Amino acid sequence: MKKLDNFYSVAPMMGKTDSFFCYLLNLINQQTIVYTEMMHAEAIIRTNILKNYNALHNINNIAVQIAGSDPARLALAAKKAAEANFSEININCGCPSKRVVSGSFGINLLLDPTQVRRCAEEIANKTNKKISIKTRIGVDEHTSENILDDFLLEVNNADVRKFIIHARIAIRGKLNTKDNLNVPPLNYERVFKLKKKFNNNIIIINGGFKHTNYNATIKNKVDGIMIGREAYKNPWIFNSDLNYENIEEKKQIIFSYISFLKINFQKYLFNKTALLHIQNVFNGYDGAKNWRKLIAQTIINKNLKDLLNFIDCDRLKII
Repeated sequence: MKKLDNFYSVAPMMGKTDSFFCYLLNLINQQTIVYTEMMHAEAIIRTNILKNYNALHNINNIAVQIAGSDPARLALAAKKAAEANFSEININCGCPSKRVVSGSFGINLLLDPTQVRRCAEEIANKTNKKISIKTRIGVDEHTSENILDDFLLEVNNADVRKFIIHARIAIRGKLNTKDNLNVPPLNYERVFKLKKKFNNNIIIINGGFKHTNYNATIKNKVDGIMIGREAYKNPWIFNSDLNYENIEEKKQIIFSYISFLKINFQKYLFNKTALLHIQNVFNGYDGAKNWRKLIAQTIINKNLKDLLNFIDCDRLKII
């Protein structure tokens, strides 16, 4: 199985990059770095939410994204994540949702680099894990290049070296979370320019990327590409050996994933999201429609054997 290098990573996505999706990506390519869905520092501190990731074979390539703005609480949450062996602590400075904005974190922090520096310093005092920041190129009317440049200059003082930049501005209040992923135009050149200025930083670009075959025109201008929605719709892109013709290998991976779910659901609670992760994995093949129908039925009847039998009975074929 050919492994893509970690130039490509999977973006944090609420309700999608949970522990089950991370497990699925591990089956496809253990070298791909996956960022967990955003977890608030208080949720990590007060609950056992991180234990959901204990079943992963390779948590070393899972980065945890933490939300919040209180340095002490972020550091305590990061300490728990470090003890659980997550590879990286990522601070969310880019989410524009109304709930996040009202909580004075997420994209608000792009305009408060001093507070982000304090958060990063406190995390560094509590853990020895790599710290990264995910943000955008601007927010609302604050679109001057100085906004992002000054942000990096300040946070670099906390010895943070990795920045993941969504190449869109965020618009608070007027656009919902979904629209903030589509309406503001992409501006890759702004991120390329940022990398030129901050050459000693690791700059990862995010926004609108749909495959893992980009050429040197992009790869030579940044240190990595983060893929979001397309990674969820078509996770096979993270293993170049798993092309359309390799349906048998894909079926084996999904069979292993469902077998894992079967054991997990017997120990813990049934989780329908874990099945939604695989509803589209056979799109483009003969039998894909029936597969999607069976996923919907299984969410209701909770009988995973039907899915295993569907794969075993060779009902999925190349068109």
